[in-house]
Amino acid sequence: MEQGREEQALQVTIDRFERDARGQRLAVLVFDDEQQLVVPQTALPKDSRRGDVLVLTFAPDPEATRTRAERVARLQHELFGE
Repeated sequence: MEQGREEQALQVTIDRFERDARGQRLAVLVFDDEQQLVVPQTALPKDSRRGDVLVLTFAPDPEATRTRAERVARLQHELFGE
């Protein structure tokens, strides 16, 4: 964690479940300020229900970052010769 930066838990409430055009089950999560985040229901803990409060955490993934940066570099080279 960055020095001087306090860790803050992000809480969301499961507002509802929906299906997208392909039939995938989605969960609509609502923050305290009413912003919404839509995620696949499979990303939630098993047996999550409408009204449950969840804590969101974020963690860096250096391997995924490296892989994506390499992919972007390859695409740029293919498209622009850079």
